[in-house]
Amino acid sequence: MGWTWLLWLLVPLVSLVLLGGILLLLRGRALARVVGSFDCAWRPLESQDWVGGVAIYGVDRIDWYRIVSLRPTPAERWARAELVVGPERRVLPGDRAGVVEVRCTVGDEEFYLAMEGAAVHGLTSWVESTPPMDIGTT
Repeated sequence: MGWTWLLWLLVPLVSLVLLGGILLLLRGRALARVVGSFDCAWRPLESQDWVGGVAIYGVDRIDWYRIVSLRPTPAERWARAELVVGPERRVLPGDRAGVVEVRCTVGDEEFYLAMEGAAVHGLTSWVESTPPMDIGTT
């Protein structure tokens, strides 16, 4: 009788933790299966800490989702017409062989993205293939 209160406390707590873990795994798997998605880490210019995520191409924007988040909406959204991918590229050392870091700018915001080399080529091609804007006739 003395330990049953602990059991009643631990079983729901462990169940909630397991449910949260399963939801995170399902979210990550669902994002990775979307057409136009690629693994992409993000970090602000002034930080050294990377945040893992998945980026998804849209027609006129890229949506970036954190891997570890229950938020259903993108953490970042970059408009195609405003995104500038810098020419400087740096291959990250260590166990992340083949991962390339690129400096990007959207308006006044500067940040880094890290992804595989093929994804960098896809990103730059996507940005450069922006359709011409209709300025209008006067």
